[in-house]
Amino acid sequence: MTTTITGARVFDGERRTDHTAVRLDGGRIAAVGADTLLRPGDEHVDARGGTLLPGLIDAHVHLLPGAPRQAITFGVTTVLDMFSKPDTVREALARGAGPDCADVRSSSVGATAPGGHPSMMYAPFPVVTGPQDAERFVAGRVAEGAAHLKVLYDDGTGGPMPMPSLDVPTIAALTEAAHRAGLVVAAHVSTARGAVDLLSTGVDVLAHVPFDALTASQVDAIAAAGVAVVSTLSVADGFPGDGGLLAEPALAARLGPAWRGVLERQGRRWLPPQLPDFAAARANARLLHQAGVPLPAGTDAPNPGTVHGASLHRELGHLVAAGLAPAAALTAATARPADVFGLADRGRIRPGLRADLVLVDGRPDEDITATQRLTAVWKQGVRADPGGYVGSADEQAGLAALRAQTEKVIAAVRDRFGVQL
Repeated sequence: MTTTITGARVFDGERRTDHTAVRLDGGRIAAVGADTLLRPGDEHVDARGGTLLPGLIDAHVHLLPGAPRQAITFGVTTVLDMFSKPDTVREALARGAGPDCADVRSSSVGATAPGGHPSMMYAPFPVVTGPQDAERFVAGRVAEGAAHLKVLYDDGTGGPMPMPSLDVPTIAALTEAAHRAGLVVAAHVSTARGAVDLLSTGVDVLAHVPFDALTASQVDAIAAAGVAVVSTLSVADGFPGDGGLLAEPALAARLGPAWRGVLERQGRRWLPPQLPDFAAARANARLLHQAGVPLPAGTDAPNPGTVHGASLHRELGHLVAAGLAPAAALTAATARPADVFGLADRGRIRPGLRADLVLVDGRPDEDITATQRLTAVWKQGVRADPGGYVGSADEQAGLAALRAQTEKVIAAVRDRFGVQL
């Protein structure tokens, strides 16, 4: 079936264009131009009043069963997983081939030290003890179908829990091995010092904007190194603030009652007395953007307060609040992650690319909240079913897995620190 969308405002991944129509055929964008692209026999979509965007890309998630199906409900057609167990990845890759699930690119298991982050949630899994393990570890991830490598550099100094961490020489060895295998390397860091420590290793991406303030010289060093920094400002939604996803009516309505209940319970959970300074993270995002550092948008879902798909819209709002123009925020969730992670077939509305598209009601390049008013989603030219996830077996499996992960972390914290949560 050939589909032609007419009457649209078209944001091509980098800018608003003069085009008003897009023709989809064979899973690809066949043409972009004026409404005269419409041919007899085409399925016709009248998009007047709406804006057509490339399918959204979340550059930092952790998979749950059913997460790709939940993500596409909110217009996220590609998710980049940054640490999941192989069985979860295999299921997601298989399901992600269908029209009603987001496409999945995964690191599979990330490289961390024995007992290092995120052992509390995922252990047991293969670990790295030093540079001598690099080739073996990378080969194992390639065999599992990894599209990129995740490495973790975090000794807990950015949070309340000290933990073992990989050292810089080990991350350098992992990066060299991954590059030989053709993999992009994304490094988990949470502090400004950690970000600068890894610049000499050759990593391609820093997987979080640091949560403590970057100095001007640190911003300059990150920019000069040519690395990208995934934003993950949505982590703030798991802490007291503006109400998070539940304060966004268009998103909350699509979540369904079960996930709204999860968010309500997470809002009542135990929190440490000293909360992260999310104002520093927002300021860092602004400074990095001003310095020309690529900022792919990522959510770190399903951290508390975040939900696959839905939270990417909140992430766009956080980026605008940090100082990015709405159009730059849209690029952060379309063309930018495609460029950073080598996804040359998506992220833009151009002939020959995948027909992954999102139609929204309004002008998100002027008012970023318009992305929340989804009208239609296409994956490889096939219109997705927005109502299939809520109440499904996929939703139940995802909720059960999240509950099990949460209980595992709570038990580990109790054992380690004697804290009653």
